[in-house]
Amino acid sequence: MINQKPLTYTKTTTMSSGKETPRQKMIGMMYLVLTALLALNVSKEILQGFVMVDESIGKSKLILDENNSRVQKAFEDYVNDGNFEAKPYLLKSIETQKSIRIVDAYIDSMKVMITRKTEGLPKKDTSQLRFMERLDDFDTPTYLLIGSDETKPIDTKYSAKDLRKQLTNLHSDLLSLIDNMQKDSKTKLDAESIATLKQKLGTIKPTDRNIIKEGVKLNWELENFYHMPMAAVITNLDKIQADMKNLESEFLHTFAGASSKFVFKIDKLHADVVAPSAYVLAGQPFKANIVLGASSTQLTPERMEVLVGAVYDPVTNKLINKGDAITIKDGMGNYEAMTSSTGQKELKGVIKYKNPRGVDEYYPFDYSYMVAPPFSAVAADNMNIFYAGIENPITATCAGFSPSDLKITVSGCGAETVPTSAGKYVIKVKSAGTCSVSVAAKVNGVYQQQGPVKTFRVKDIPPPYLKLGGKLATSNLEFTRNEIRLLGGVGAESVGFMFPVNFVVKSFDVELKGGGSIQCSGNNLSQAAKTALNNMRVGDIGYIDNIKVQKPNGTIITIPSAKIKIKA
Repeated sequence: MINQKPLTYTKTTTMSSGKETPRQKMIGMMYLVLTALLALNVSKEILQGFVMVDESIGKSKLILDENNSRVQKAFEDYVNDGNFEAKPYLLKSIETQKSIRIVDAYIDSMKVMITRKTEGLPKKDTSQLRFMERLDDFDTPTYLLIGSDETKPIDTKYSAKDLRKQLTNLHSDLLSLIDNMQKDSKTKLDAESIATLKQKLGTIKPTDRNIIKEGVKLNWELENFYHMPMAAVITNLDKIQADMKNLESEFLHTFAGASSKFVFKIDKLHADVVAPSAYVLAGQPFKANIVLGASSTQLTPERMEVLVGAVYDPVTNKLINKGDAITIKDGMGNYEAMTSSTGQKELKGVIKYKNPRGVDEYYPFDYSYMVAPPFSAVAADNMNIFYAGIENPITATCAGFSPSDLKITVSGCGAETVPTSAGKYVIKVKSAGTCSVSVAAKVNGVYQQQGPVKTFRVKDIPPPYLKLGGKLATSNLEFTRNEIRLLGGVGAESVGFMFPVNFVVKSFDVELKGGGSIQCSGNNLSQAAKTALNNMRVGDIGYIDNIKVQKPNGTIITIPSAKIKIKA
């Protein structure tokens, strides 16, 4: 515990006020006077002055809270009334309030902890100075916030050092929020607003003045909480909270004011029928949402373009492909296209919008719709046949149903199915033969088969040939001496097969005239095999034999040998 000694310096705070009301300025002056009197070790009755200041600060906090709530409610109503361009500012306002109120709640808990420890209360109790007995206790608050050694302040929860971290992090987070808003055209602020917010942010940032008193360098923690009576400590914490409430108010009013500058009027209402499907089979109910849509006649072609096929790059904030503009009427793009082939179709593009600031904004859209035949269909994406041991992609469609409401069933040849996206699947087959695929659609929550079962032939993958130095061993392989020296390993590949297949060479033998057989493990030439091949002369012949290859289904096969000849 620190020994009590008279204070020989005047308590000051680094939290300047920015824009303050006359009431706030008066409270600040009273605070400075009381702190100066405190330096004279005045009587306990003088400490009651802190009660008056603290209660005035408390009333100011309450008034600020009420005002902030009213502004926030008006802000939300403004957005809900259709001023949607103000929503990004509203979200930033909510984000700011959340950050500030987290630290505010932390300080509330800090005050309760100090009160309990100093007053000796067994449980949570009020932190109002009016109800405290030990307003002149220097030791307990100092021990709780600074520790027993002022040269090494403690760094625990609810210590002065931890409070400094909370305030510093809040300052940094809100500063980053302001800077990030300038990178988004939807949340930009004017230069004057930015300067005001950054100045106001300075009121909560702890700053060291490093004044030396009695051999001790007073950083922010010591200057505000070292050897201070509990009355001053609680009042100081309330002052910090009041500064944060003022900061919250400044952010809220700035964002609300900025949002009202950049809006346009919604003046065109219309009824829309939105249905999940335009196809309905007999016995099925037709479902649709009937809504009131809104747009603006201000969204003329000069203000908004709907570019079908356009591609937007969010990194450069530019269009890579400008696409084709469609007709704009009453603030809406009118799209029409003839359909031919069946299957899932994509409608992609970008809406280019010039906001009231004159800045182009881009809104990509991506819509999928299904063009279906009059019954269910299953089509292999690559060819009308399946191959054992590899992935066979297929597409399933059914008239009147969304692809997400379909399910396929496959049987025969050890086949199994894996869905990849709506209406898209991969079929894996283990052996040759035939397999059947059926399509079921969800009707009133139950899957029912739609259309006939489709049968697919299943064939084995064509056996591969050895691949050496980029050449397939469909015939004799000829290499120059320089080429043979560059060989490092072998591979295997099917000839003319359309699907990508991964064959893995497990082992092979290199046989040279008069050199015996050299065994190689895996697909790499052993050092002995490389040396033997490098020693071959023009006209020499060798063989790669006993080549073991693993197919995609895991089986091991032996593929044909390869004859190697050295050419001039």
